[in-house]
Amino acid sequence: MTTPALPADIAFIERDWLSANHIMLRDGTGATLIDTGYGKFNAVTLARVAETLDGWGGCELERIINTHIHSDHIGGNAELQRQHRGCSIAVPAAEQSALVHWDSPEQMLSYADQQAERFAWDEVIDAGQTLRLGGEEWQTIATPGHDMGSLVLYAPRLRILIAADALWEHGMGFVPPQAIDAAALPAQRATLERLAALDVALVIPGHGPMFTDFRGALARAMAKLEALAADDLRVARSVVKGMFVYSMMWRETMPRAELPDYVARVGVHRDYNAQFFRMSNEAYAEWLCAEAVKTGRVRIEGDRLVSV
Repeated sequence: MTTPALPADIAFIERDWLSANHIMLRDGTGATLIDTGYGKFNAVTLARVAETLDGWGGCELERIINTHIHSDHIGGNAELQRQHRGCSIAVPAAEQSALVHWDSPEQMLSYADQQAERFAWDEVIDAGQTLRLGGEEWQTIATPGHDMGSLVLYAPRLRILIAADALWEHGMGFVPPQAIDAAALPAQRATLERLAALDVALVIPGHGPMFTDFRGALARAMAKLEALAADDLRVARSVVKGMFVYSMMWRETMPRAELPDYVARVGVHRDYNAQFFRMSNEAYAEWLCAEAVKTGRVRIEGDRLVSV
């Protein structure tokens, strides 16, 4: 099925699994950017944003909105604000506590071996607000689960959902095991049910291409969620494997001999191993290495691990 074209005042910038997608919306001579990618690749973000602004006649970037505060969504905030003087930053109201207590485990930065530059925000956005962006009215909707303070945006007239990590074409952002956070999985289930009440023709996800099969995506996400609900150990395996592959994507390479010390130091691996796997650091490191290689996104080259 052909994906519908966006209105002229809305631009979709697809990134990858390390940097979240960007959505830009123009109002007159100013533009808003939703989510800013992973900090290591700010040069790409700056170039893509500048290209879009130039295509809109050189309008100014006036505002950044973050759907939630994971590293792949906030990584470019500080640099973009430096490059675009006067640009404000808005965050979900429910994320303020985690931002004040920067790098707490729920933010999944150093706890999950990720990085982001600290930034100051200028305003907060509550669920249930209506924002005027790109000449359209957008409703803000709370979508806890993957991140307990996250928001998505929905334009009823256009029937467009900016879904962030609450819904992808083939899944959603990770949800921690129930033994780690008993509230997250029920919250994600409620989020999918809340989204199911919307009339959506086009989804702009946090990762991957735009898509139109909203009902199919919801069904796939719900089926995946219920499978995870039945097996906490399976969830734990998925989380630690995904976190390690993600870390390798920004690190690019790591000496294999350093992996036992790495898993003892990085919170998510240390804590999940202690609670679920109960292996020595050396055994856990070997298992994690093998699992990462199976994904096809990491390979072994001599004495090093390398991101593919």
